[in-house]
Amino acid sequence: MEKEFYKKLKSKTLNDIVSGKITYDKLDNILRADKEIVLEAIRHESFVYYDVPKSLKDDREIVIASLKKYGLMLEFVSDELKKDREIVFTAVKQCGFALKYADKIYKEDKEIVYEAIKSDGWALQFVGRKFLRDPNFLFSAVKYHGYAFELLPKKYKKDKTFIEKCIKEHGYILRFIDLKLRLNYLFLEKLVKINGYCLKYIPDVYKDDLNLALLAVKQNGLSISFVEGNLRKNKEIIIEAIKQNRESYDFVDNSMKLDKDVSAAFMQYSMI
Repeated sequence: MEKEFYKKLKSKTLNDIVSGKITYDKLDNILRADKEIVLEAIRHESFVYYDVPKSLKDDREIVIASLKKYGLMLEFVSDELKKDREIVFTAVKQCGFALKYADKIYKEDKEIVYEAIKSDGWALQFVGRKFLRDPNFLFSAVKYHGYAFELLPKKYKKDKTFIEKCIKEHGYILRFIDLKLRLNYLFLEKLVKINGYCLKYIPDVYKDDLNLALLAVKQNGLSISFVEGNLRKNKEIIIEAIKQNRESYDFVDNSMKLDKDVSAAFMQYSMI
C-alpha cells in the first residue's frame, strides 16, 4: 500500500517539476532523496545540486547532469570528484570560469584549459604557468574573447607584433595595450589600418586627428560612428566611409546627409 502511494506521489511530483508547479527545494526529504526526481529537477533548474542530500552528492550521474546545466557547481563537488577528468571537462565546457575550482592537475591539461578559454576568457587567470608563456595559446584566448587580453602578462601588452595580430580580431583591445604604445602615433596609424574599430579607443589627445579618422574609415566605413567633434562634418571622411561601406551613411551627421557631394557618393556607391 505504501509503495503504491509513493509511486503515485512520485509520478505527480515528476509531472509538477516538468510543468514548473514545484521546485526541488520545496520537496520533502524523502522525495529529494529519489535519484530519478533529482535528475528530472536538474533538467529544469540550475541550482538543484545545492539541495541534493549527502547520500547523492557524489553520484557521478547527478554531478555530471548538474555541471552540464551550471558548470560553476564544480565548486561544491567533493575534492575526490574534482580529480575526475570527465567531471572537470564537463564543468569548464559549460562555464570556463569553473576551471578555478578544478584540481590543479587539470589547470595544466591542454585540452581542458583550451575548452575553458573557449567558454570564458576570464578562465585565463586560472591556467597553469606554462600556458602564460605560450604566445599561440594566449592568442587563441584573445581570439575567442578579446577581453582576455587584459589578463595577459605585461610583456605581451608591449609586443607590437602580437598586438597587431590581436587587433585584427578585436579592435577594442587597444584599451589594454601598454600606455606608451597607446600614445605612439605611428603605431596607432598602423593599428587603425588593421582594424578601423580601434578609432573608438584611441586616446583623447588624438580624437580630432583627421589622418587617423580617415585611415579608420578607409579600413571600415562603419568606424565613422566613432568619429567625434567637427570631424563628423568632414566631407572627405564621410565620402571615404561611404565608399568603403554604403551602410556607413546611416551614421553620417544629419546635417551632412543632404550635402550634394555626400548624396552623390551615396548614390554612386550604392550601385556598386
